[in-house]
Amino acid sequence: MPEQKQKITYYLKLLYPFVKKDKGLLFFGLFAMLITSALRLVDPLILALIIDQSIPNQNMTEMLRYGFMFIGVVLVSGLLSYLQIVLLSRLGIKIITKFKGDVFSHLLKLPVGWFNKQPVGELIARVESDSERVKVLFSDLSITIVGNLLFFVGVFIVLMVRDWTTTVVILPIIAITIVAYSFLFKYISRFFRIIREKYAIISAKITDYVQGMQMIQALNQEERVIEDLRKASKDKQRVEIKTSFIEYGAQSFFMFVFNVVFVVIVIMISAPKIISGIATLGTLIVFIQYIYRMVWPLMHLSENFMQMQRSFVSLKRILELTTLETEDETFTGTEIPAFEHEIRFDNVSFAYDNEDWILKDVSFSIPKGKKIALVGPSGSGKSTTISLLCGFYHVQKGTISVDGLPIRNMDFRAWRKKIGLILQDIFLFPGPILENVRVYNDEVKPNVVQEAISVVQLDDFIKALPQGLDTELAERGQNVSQGEKQLISFARALAFNSEIIIMDEATASIDPQTEARIQRTMNQAFGGKTMVIVAPRLTSVLDADEILYFTEGRITARGSHQDLMKSSEDYRKLVELQLLGGSNE
Repeated sequence: MPEQKQKITYYLKLLYPFVKKDKGLLFFGLFAMLITSALRLVDPLILALIIDQSIPNQNMTEMLRYGFMFIGVVLVSGLLSYLQIVLLSRLGIKIITKFKGDVFSHLLKLPVGWFNKQPVGELIARVESDSERVKVLFSDLSITIVGNLLFFVGVFIVLMVRDWTTTVVILPIIAITIVAYSFLFKYISRFFRIIREKYAIISAKITDYVQGMQMIQALNQEERVIEDLRKASKDKQRVEIKTSFIEYGAQSFFMFVFNVVFVVIVIMISAPKIISGIATLGTLIVFIQYIYRMVWPLMHLSENFMQMQRSFVSLKRILELTTLETEDETFTGTEIPAFEHEIRFDNVSFAYDNEDWILKDVSFSIPKGKKIALVGPSGSGKSTTISLLCGFYHVQKGTISVDGLPIRNMDFRAWRKKIGLILQDIFLFPGPILENVRVYNDEVKPNVVQEAISVVQLDDFIKALPQGLDTELAERGQNVSQGEKQLISFARALAFNSEIIIMDEATASIDPQTEARIQRTMNQAFGGKTMVIVAPRLTSVLDADEILYFTEGRITARGSHQDLMKSSEDYRKLVELQLLGGSNE
């Protein structure tokens, strides 16, 4: 239990900066809670005064005065409760909106390698759904729990004053009830984390299937997808049913204890005292009223604590993200790079996991203004080389340097500004073509975008669109062709005035005619720039200054096209296969 309290205290300290600016609303909620809790104790006492004094004395004036006091207490309590709920709900929304923004900002700074291992649906569930659960920590729920606890303390003080002998009898039963609830909370909390994890799995599956819907339908796999989701949902359902059975079954039992057992015990103890004149009927009314008033808060207290447990489970899942090292913490270099001569790979080795080396002792140079091509079988390390060049990962062995300055020592953001990365899978945002080219960077003016569009020969395509550069693209650019997507990505690299153009299998998914057009555009747009090309087809790299042939993480041949045709049998076979229609032996 102390360890649990330490964890909760730790999480609340992390959340304090989000509450700091709105402490006024929080303090008002606490104040309203204190007044409301006190008023909930008062009106049963007023009823007791009416029954014990006003009615026996037949004093109508006093009875009316107490009646108006009773109505006033109820109205003030209701008004404060309403204000508390409204203002604290507003506080919760403000805080959680900022919290989500900060969490997502942290996600944007995490290394690319981390995202490659994470299901998209699970990340969405963490940032969005888990954050909504955390919101209850800042709403009226937290203050309601404190208010109910104070109400219970006040109840026992009043009851001890009214009739301590009866209170002493029922106090152990209530204590046992609270202890039993605490064990229930501890037992059931572990189920909430399981439910959240299974929810994240379902979200990830749905995201993946929606993104791959075209392939699912093409291969007639709809039934298999439905079955997979049904199994995942059924798995989550089993845990939820078990949790609900325990939760609501326990609540029903404790409701019976309070509504029936406690009232019967109080009547059995109080009736003889009332008959003998030791206690009053008003005291019995106070006891019964307080017992009934404790039923719902205690039931709600159990539910509220369960919600708090869920919230802390969600909070833990989110804060696990915020504790991950960002690129700013991983890439600590501060030197500003100046690419004037060459980029060098010196004996570079790299592994994603332990010592399962993807690159093995790779060395080569990229002179400024030259065109370097990386070719070879799939899985030979070409794309990994590109990722290292972009600074997405750290090299485990060897060094990558620019004009003698190791990339590790550079300001990685300044280095990436020099790079225009063009991938096979071009990502286009839903929105105008203009914003897709400049990626919502207002520093890139529309005339710069228009110039880039002209250089890559997209003028005719843009003019034919109803709104030109302001034409909206569908999600992932589904309303334009693959070739047009590729040219938009070229325009993006030009608009940002990138010194180094890196193309990672950028023409792999387009037809030869479109590739030839893009090849001409590329030569015109990027002439004179330093280019590094991972080539799926050799037609795009025959004019490269140097071609590097990769095999199983090593460079096994290098040179111009003519040189490799003479010196490398593997390269010659690849040329025969692609360009001359040779066999695939």
